[in-house]
Amino acid sequence: MEKEWIEKHIDDMVQDICKLSEIPSVSVKTEDPDMPFGQACLDALHAALDLGRSMGFETFNHENYCGTLLWKGESDTEIGFFGHADVVPAGNGWTCCEPFKPVVKDGLLIGRGVSDNKGSFMTALYALKYLKEQGYKPKHSFRFFFGCDEEKGMADVQYYAKNYKEPAFSVVPDVMFPVCNGEKGILEFDATRPVKSSKLVSFESGIMSNQVPAEAVAVLTLTEEEISKVKEVVEAVGGTCEKQADGSVKVYVHGIPAHAAFPEGSESAEVKMAGLLKKSGVLDEDAANLMDAICEMFGDYYGAGLNIPFEDEGSGKLTHVGGMCKLENGVFWQDVNIRYNVTAVYEVLMENITKTLKAHGFELTEAHDSAPCFTDPKSKEVQALMEVCNRNLEMELEPYVMGGGTYSRKLKHAVGFGPGIPGKAKRFGTERGGAHQADEYIEIEHLKKAFVIYVEAIQKLDEVVD
Repeated sequence: MEKEWIEKHIDDMVQDICKLSEIPSVSVKTEDPDMPFGQACLDALHAALDLGRSMGFETFNHENYCGTLLWKGESDTEIGFFGHADVVPAGNGWTCCEPFKPVVKDGLLIGRGVSDNKGSFMTALYALKYLKEQGYKPKHSFRFFFGCDEEKGMADVQYYAKNYKEPAFSVVPDVMFPVCNGEKGILEFDATRPVKSSKLVSFESGIMSNQVPAEAVAVLTLTEEEISKVKEVVEAVGGTCEKQADGSVKVYVHGIPAHAAFPEGSESAEVKMAGLLKKSGVLDEDAANLMDAICEMFGDYYGAGLNIPFEDEGSGKLTHVGGMCKLENGVFWQDVNIRYNVTAVYEVLMENITKTLKAHGFELTEAHDSAPCFTDPKSKEVQALMEVCNRNLEMELEPYVMGGGTYSRKLKHAVGFGPGIPGKAKRFGTERGGAHQADEYIEIEHLKKAFVIYVEAIQKLDEVVD
C-alpha cells in the first residue's frame, strides 16, 4: 500500500525538498540569540517546522538552535529521527543548475542540500506522515529533530541533548543503507608556520574543513622569465596565470572536491598548487620548503604524511585532508580534518601529529576532537533495521562503520540508516554530484525505495525499542 501512496505523493515530496533547498542555509555563528546560526538557517528551521505543522505534528522551536516535531504515542518513551537543515557552501563548478535553485532532470533532483540532508530526512518525515494518515497507533512517541549546525560543529544537537531528554533510540537518515552502527573519531586542528619569502605573496585554498579543497589561488612577485616558467607548468594542467596591475601574477588551479570522510577519487587543489609551484623552480628557499611540507603532509589521504597511518578491522583506514589554508602577512595557517579509527588512541595521534608538524616548522594552535561512536551490531534495534533493509533491497548487506560524522556521535543511542542505496553508479562520476560537491543530487527512485523501508522500519522499531 505504501508503494502506491508514494507514487501518488512523490511530486509533493520533491516540491517540499525543493522549497527547503532554495534556502541557502549555511550555518554562520552569531551573537544574536534569535538566530544563533544566522538568518538563512533560521529561515530553514521555520520552513521545516511549518511543514511539520501542516502534516499534523506538534511543533517545538528550541530557542532557535533546532526544532522538533512530535507524534504522541501510547508511551512517553520516544523514538527519534534526526535531520539537519543546514548545508555546506555552494562552491563553484555547478553545471546543471544554480546551487539554490534545484531542478528535476533525468530522474534526479539536483541542488545544494537535496541529498545532504534535506531530501534525505524528508523521506523519513514522509514515512511518519504516511503512517499518521493511515491511522497507525504508535506505542512509542516519535520525535523528529531539525538541526541548523550539523556541518559546522553540531552545537545544535549538543544544545538539545543538554537541555532536553534524548529519545530512547534514534535514527539518523544521513548515510547509506543498511545500518551505520559506528563512526570514526573526528579530529580537526589548526597549525601555523611563519614564512619568509620575497616571492610568495599569498596562498589560499579550501572553503570548509570537511571538504577536499576544489580551488587554490596564489599570488607571486616574479620576473618575466619566472612568470613564464610558472605559466608553463600551470597551464599544462588546466590552471591559469594572470598578470596583475601591480606586476604580480595570480595563479589559479582547480582540483576535484569530495567529502573529507570519503576522499577517494578526489584531488586536493592545495596539494596540486604546491606541487606545481615547487616544480616551476621559481620559489625562494622558505616558500619552497612550505610547498614541500604541504605535499608531504597531504599527498596521501590515509595518515602517512602526518605519521598516523592507522587501520583496524572494524573501521578501516584513518583518513586525513588539509581542508583550508591561507598565507597572509607572512604567516601560513592550515586547517586539517582527520577521521580516525574507533580503536585509535587519541594521545598517540596527537603526539605523532605534533612531532610531524614541528619537523615541518609548524606549531599546533588549536584542536577539536569528537570521539568515535559505536553501537553493537547485534543489538535488537540494529538487527531489526537490517532485516527490513535487506529484505526490501534484496541484498545481503552488513552493518558498517564510516568516516563521516552525523548526529549519531552526539547522541547516546543512535545509528545512521539510509537513505542512500549502495552499489549504484554515480551519474556524474567522482567529480560532481556527491555531498559537498557541485551538482549535488539525489535519485527520485531511491527516495521512493527509501520511503518504503522507513515505513516498515518505523513500525519495527515501535515493536522492539524498550
